[in-house]
Amino acid sequence: MFGTEDKFTILVVDDSRTVRATINKILSPNYTIVQAEDGEDAWEKLLELQKVSMVISDIMMPKLDGYGLICRIRAATQPELKDIPIVVITSSEDAITRERAHACGANDFIVKPVSTADLLERANFHTEAKLSGKQSLLDTSTFAEIESTVIEAPDINTTLEIIRGAKEGSVDAYALDLAIEVLPLLEYCNNSNDLKLDAEIDKIKNTFEKYSI
Repeated sequence: MFGTEDKFTILVVDDSRTVRATINKILSPNYTIVQAEDGEDAWEKLLELQKVSMVISDIMMPKLDGYGLICRIRAATQPELKDIPIVVITSSEDAITRERAHACGANDFIVKPVSTADLLERANFHTEAKLSGKQSLLDTSTFAEIESTVIEAPDINTTLEIIRGAKEGSVDAYALDLAIEVLPLLEYCNNSNDLKLDAEIDKIKNTFEKYSI
């Protein structure tokens, strides 16, 4: 296992010292906790440690927000960074944050106020899943089951529900439209975090134009 004394290492990212202290108090008996006060601080710690098993992150932070941090992690060339499970802290009614964070590459969400039982359950699940190699943004077994049904008018929200297993259906027939709809988010992440993906994004745009009506 990663961390000291056979404990997994979890990186907690939040500009609130109180939130970080609360999460640390809950998880520190079972995990090695590293704290970061913003996305840039978190990124530096990820590069320095290289043995983080899970990231728990807020969204609204100075310097580099949660969306930017997620995009930077998912764009990393190192597998040990790119594949880290990321859990976002969000409010119970914050649907837009959930959708954007999930589109960027978040694996899961913890609802404020943080519940001890919920936090421990998600930490246990994602660290053990990563260790066993089963951690993934998509549950492939669930995705295989939904292929037999067709949705009449899917949108981004419906698609995310399908991917999460909340609904049955297939997005195959609408995948291109959905990809085009998500492209602005990719551009946002690229521009906000200097991911240097301009050439790749231009190539994607040129390809999409061939299929546009």
